[in-house]
Amino acid sequence: MPDSKNKPRFDKLMKQVRERSAVRVQRIHHLAKRIWKDRRWTPIELQDRCLDAWDRLGADLGTRISPLIPVREDHPVTNLIFGSGSFTTGDFQAAQYEYVKTYVPRPPVVLLGVVTNRSAAHQCNARRVSERYSLPLAELDFIDWYHDFIDNKEPNPIRATQYWFHRNDPKRPPTNELKKRFKIRQNQYHVALNEKIAELSSYPTDIASARGYSFQFCSSIFKHQRFLPHVNDTHPADLTYVDPDTKEKLYPGWQSGAVQLMLNDHHKTFRGSLIEVSYMDAVSQIDELDEGALLTIGEGVTPDPPNSLSAKEIQEAMKVSEDFLFCTLEPTGLLLAWGVTEKALPVAYQDLKGDKVLVKQHLIVVGNTVRSGINAWGRSLEKDLGELEDFLLK
Repeated sequence: MPDSKNKPRFDKLMKQVRERSAVRVQRIHHLAKRIWKDRRWTPIELQDRCLDAWDRLGADLGTRISPLIPVREDHPVTNLIFGSGSFTTGDFQAAQYEYVKTYVPRPPVVLLGVVTNRSAAHQCNARRVSERYSLPLAELDFIDWYHDFIDNKEPNPIRATQYWFHRNDPKRPPTNELKKRFKIRQNQYHVALNEKIAELSSYPTDIASARGYSFQFCSSIFKHQRFLPHVNDTHPADLTYVDPDTKEKLYPGWQSGAVQLMLNDHHKTFRGSLIEVSYMDAVSQIDELDEGALLTIGEGVTPDPPNSLSAKEIQEAMKVSEDFLFCTLEPTGLLLAWGVTEKALPVAYQDLKGDKVLVKQHLIVVGNTVRSGINAWGRSLEKDLGELEDFLLK
């Protein structure tokens, strides 16, 4: 909720953000209608169109380009939505699947269900969302599970198993304790959650959407599958900014904490990011949070005047402005036009001054164009959609 003194200013911004967001989301659906309804393409046909261009582009770059989300012939492209709290963005994404069904008899991506590590008793809306859209639910409350199988006297299982801390945090536990906590969450708990996920559908999962999921993804979640799905996450900060020395993202972290870091650096526009998520299977990876490839960047929220809203208020606006846009890419199947290079190559990011910083990572390709780092797709949505539409349909 906004601070009482900020409420009029916050309400005005939210009205503008909602109106602009609705237009942008409909623009994405418009392109999806042209692809799936008017042209009657299948996901394989869309990806074949991209693969031809990727072969030529890859030859120029000296590397093979593969689909970010491979379309397989033995099952439809599938998606699971993961969340842990209000499920605001997960709810919106599920609603987009329902909307796609109104204009396409056979949607390009099938939503298999909803997954959560918290129950309604612990303030999670996953069950409500699953019931609203008649979706299967895989629910295993971590607190209850911890009390049943680890320690029934622990008052705060979440805090007791936290293993991500900033490197220089004086409260960071010793390595042996981090390993213990990591094992409980990533191995023991997620193996148990996997058993519930395996019951959701006979189809494997191709896309896992992290929409406020409070734990890191690991291979144990999908141990019943012969392949690991692509995972992406919405992030409430601009991840084009990096430290020029360490190459690490300047604004990692959770929820409004990442926004606060941007406020501390006196940003005026607050862009959200959609990032690729790597599987965290080893404790040595815990300092790699939010270090995945940048898939999409938002157009941003600009409070007027600057510094007039809190980090929590800005984050709330970013959910509508940035996350709702990102959450439309899977249901509409547009994310199937994203590719990734096999080789890691120099990608241009920026430091706080706006100077380029080269980071070696896999390039992201959208349609027939490299869109990585500071050139990530989405910063100028109308232009970016127009270029993708021209490539696919002309």
